[in-house]
Amino acid sequence: MQVPEDSEFLDETDDAGMHGTDADFTCLARAWVITFVQTNGHTKGFSLYQKVNIAFNRDHECPTRRSCGLTKSQWYALNAQYVAYKGIVAQEQFRNNSGKIEEDRENDAHKIYKGLNGGNDFKHREGYKILARKP
Repeated sequence: MQVPEDSEFLDETDDAGMHGTDADFTCLARAWVITFVQTNGHTKGFSLYQKVNIAFNRDHECPTRRSCGLTKSQWYALNAQYVAYKGIVAQEQFRNNSGKIEEDRENDAHKIYKGLNGGNDFKHREGYKILARKP
């Protein structure tokens, strides 16, 4: 059953466009974790993406409002980048170079990601850090 006060956040129109800011992507990561923890897989009448969208639009630190459809499509794009980056970070951790601290390994992973992606930088490190900490 949908809760009336949440329905205001399910508008399918969106003026934010497909290109979000780093703050948008960090907010999206935070909304995903909040939703995942709060719902524990049970969304009670809403789809998971609707719940993520509600959490995103309720977050006062998020600079834009967005539709559920845009939230879902941006999550798919971001998740692919997060998964690729996470794999590189895991490889760097596995290498366990003596004397390197975690920050050094993350910087090495960042350089590897950039090299593997035609010089394109991984721009969502803050969002990645939020997702990497999720329970």
